Formats: sequence, C-alpha cells, structure tokens
Amino acid sequence: MTTTRETTTAPARLDGTKGLAWIVLAASILEVVAPVLTINGPGESPGSGAGDELLITPVGWAFSIWGVIYTLAIAQAVAVIVRGPGSVPRRLQVAQTVLYVGGAVWIVMAAIGSPYLTAAALLVMLVAALVAVSAVARTAFEPRWFSVLTRAAVGLFAGWVTAAFFLNVSTALVETGAVEPDQLGWQLVVLGVAVLTLLTMIVRIGGIPAYASAGTWALVGIAVRGSQDGTTEVLYGAIAAAVVVVLAATAVRLRAPRAGHVGRD
Repeated sequence: MTTTRETTTAPARLDGTKGLAWIVLAASILEVVAPVLTINGPGESPGSGAGDELLITPVGWAFSIWGVIYTLAIAQAVAVIVRGPGSVPRRLQVAQTVLYVGGAVWIVMAAIGSPYLTAAALLVMLVAALVAVSAVARTAFEPRWFSVLTRAAVGLFAGWVTAAFFLNVSTALVETGAVEPDQLGWQLVVLGVAVLTLLTMIVRIGGIPAYASAGTWALVGIAVRGSQDGTTEVLYGAIAAAVVVVLAATAVRLRAPRAGHVGRD
C-alpha cells in the first residue's frame, strides 16, 4: 500500500489580525513617503547603493522596479483590509511590517550617508523578506486574484531585496578599505554568492515567478552595466546567471504540480 504525499510543508494558518493589517498598510505607505521626510533631503530607494558604484551595480534604470514594488505593496495591504485579516497568515503580516519599516529606515540611513547602517538595515529587510516569501509559498490564498497579487507583491520585493543586500554589503566592504571598487575578482565572487542565494530560495519557495523575475531583472541590469563599462566578465557572467535563474525557476514550477506545493497558482 502506498500513500501520496500532497504537500512538501504544512500549510500556513490564516490567522492574521485586523490591527496588523492596518499596521502593514501604514508601513507600506511610510516607505514610499520616507524620502521626503529625511533630514538631509530626498533619499534613495533601498539597494540603489550608497557610496562608490561597483562593477556589479545594476544600471540606473533597473532601480525603477521600486515603483512597481511600492505600488504592489500598498495594493496588497489594501486588499487584505478589504478581504479581512483572516485572508493571510499573521507570520506574513509581521514579516511585511518589518520589511516595510526596514525600507523606510534604509532610506534614512542612506540620507545620512552610512554604508554600514544601510547594509545593516538591508540585512534586517532580507531576513524579513525571506520569511515573508516563505510564508506565501506555504499558503493557499483565495480567490485567485488575491493569490496572484500577494505572490507578486511579496515575491518581487523579496527577490529584489535579495540582490540589493549583496550590493550594499559590497559597498560597505569598499568603505572599510578591505577591497577596491575597481577590483573585479571579489565582485564576481559576491555575484556568485548572490546567485546561489537566489537559486536556493527559488527551490525552497517552489519557483514563485515574481521572486525569480526580480532576481533576473537585477542580473540583466548588472549585465547592461558590464556592457557599458566594457567589463566582459561581468556582462557574460550576469547573462549566464540570469539564464540559470530563469531555467531553475521554470524547472521548479514544472515540477511543482507533481510535488504538490501548497498555494500553487
């Protein structure tokens, strides 16, 4: 006699609260208005770098993704209030609150001009983002439009923060004087670690498309930067990494129906 394994992990409980729902919405708005509240003038968005531009810094237009991320974050927070707090896990609400407040703190730290503090803020954001996207991967949301919105909002934010964290840590390393911004070797190592992190999470969360898309977008931006700078190692390395990320996400998604991932779209 054989049994069929229907889930890879236990589904998350839909135990969100009304209070947290409003806090998440407030936090999502705070990170959008934070740039105009900084004491040193308008700030930047998390991950846009603070200090020396590195060889693995995505091209400037790649950071426009923050407009989409912020819009989806607010839209998803509003949708939770409309549908009721019991439509999401409390764990997700807590993680989103930390993530969004962390984004606002990052902007303040960037305005101050400290790569160490921005890297620390992004570390907190990264942990919260990975907790959030993992909670989403374990949750079967209803109806479909709400599932798509939540997965897109959380997945895109988490994927971009994963890439942004390594960029900010690299900037902090340059600030310490341990490495130089024009040295290629160590930056390729950092890029490799970032890609491995993306791939690990893609497998863990069942290949949520938005997460993989954000990581791919970052890699495309890096490839364009490499092309502009004439750094062929960065150009081809980032292109190869982007292809691997897309193929991995596709393979995981194709396998998902057979593995029975919870909350699959």
